[in-house]
Amino acid sequence: MSEPNGEDPETHPLLHRTVRDIANGGEGVLTAITHEWHGGRLLRLAHLRPAVGAAWTTAADNIGPALRRTTPADEAPRPGRAS
Repeated sequence: MSEPNGEDPETHPLLHRTVRDIANGGEGVLTAITHEWHGGRLLRLAHLRPAVGAAWTTAADNIGPALRRTTPADEAPRPGRAS
């Protein structure tokens, strides 16, 4: 791994939060954004750690906030009723 211009690892607004990898649909905690040379190109990589299983990397542009879990239908507020 090499950092561009010797800079510290990049900060990201979703760092240490659960994110979704849109390339494979997996979810995990974003642990870092790093820069690595691959095939003569400098890539921004997101490092994700799932709750269970092996950590993985993906292109930093492939991540977004994890979707919120919805409330089961029997617990959801019903239209026209006060919560």
